[in-house]
Amino acid sequence: MAAPLEVALALIAVGVMYSLLLWVRRMHADHSRRRVAEARVRLEPLAHALLDGEPAGTTARRDEQALTQILAELAPALTGESRDAIADHFETSGAVTRVSRRLADPRAHRRAEHAALLGDMCSSLAEVPLLQALNDRDPDVRLAAARSLGRLRPRTAAGPLLFALVQGLVPRAVAANALLSIGAAALPGIRNLLDDDQPAARANAVELLGRLGNPRDSQSLRDRLGDDAPLVRRRACEALARLGADDAGDALEELLADDVTDVRISAAAAIGAVGDDRSAPTLLRLVHHDVVEVSEVAARALSAVAPALVKELGGDPEAHPQLRHAASLLEAGVG
Repeated sequence: MAAPLEVALALIAVGVMYSLLLWVRRMHADHSRRRVAEARVRLEPLAHALLDGEPAGTTARRDEQALTQILAELAPALTGESRDAIADHFETSGAVTRVSRRLADPRAHRRAEHAALLGDMCSSLAEVPLLQALNDRDPDVRLAAARSLGRLRPRTAAGPLLFALVQGLVPRAVAANALLSIGAAALPGIRNLLDDDQPAARANAVELLGRLGNPRDSQSLRDRLGDDAPLVRRRACEALARLGADDAGDALEELLADDVTDVRISAAAAIGAVGDDRSAPTLLRLVHHDVVEVSEVAARALSAVAPALVKELGGDPEAHPQLRHAASLLEAGVG
């Protein structure tokens, strides 16, 4: 009889200890939230002084995180002078150095937190620690480092970010956004990736080139229309449309006969953006004979390159439904 009683008492003790632990953690979280809220109220004037590019005195170490959070929320208002003042504030206080050292914390969530903080400090001193964090063993740390590098926009980060993108070390959207923030400094590396052995690398390079490139990149993108990988062909269509490559109409029209549905859709959409009425017969054929997804996009493209033809054909009650719909949009001034 003693054994069951001892087991019951042990279970009760474990339950009490677990409840106590939860209570302590909840109290600690509530205390932390109150402390941050109080700090935010206290630091608002300091944050706005920094945004105005004015010296703002010193900040207690316990308030550094709250200040960087406020500045991150106000990031759209940051100008060159504001960024310089913020960087000077955190460098002078030693915060950049302290937070950089904490990237060696054994706890991954703390490393990720510190990597995110560094991006809001606007300091070039954070570039090297963040580039090192881009190789961290934890994916959340790498993600935070990539985002922070995008906020800091150092030219030296272009190559490592491209490597992280190609190797899948960080999510594609995060790496791409960081590279877009860095801008033209990333273009040489992006152009080199166009001939990479990996289709995913070529596809990423084509997409980025469409966003960052210039008209002289049009030929390189047209070359990718013949890529073996459907994803690369599709991205090349989208990139040419984004660059406004109006000399790519013939090359894009060839892809309207591609074996892959998504490629035909992208080609038709691109022709709608940069093509002309010479593609109208082929687009009309797709409207009538291709799958509904392609037919719909082809009708929209036809409205863009040959609106008079769409109005004429779509006005017939017996016309294809996509043509009638496109014609009605044009008549309504929507197409």
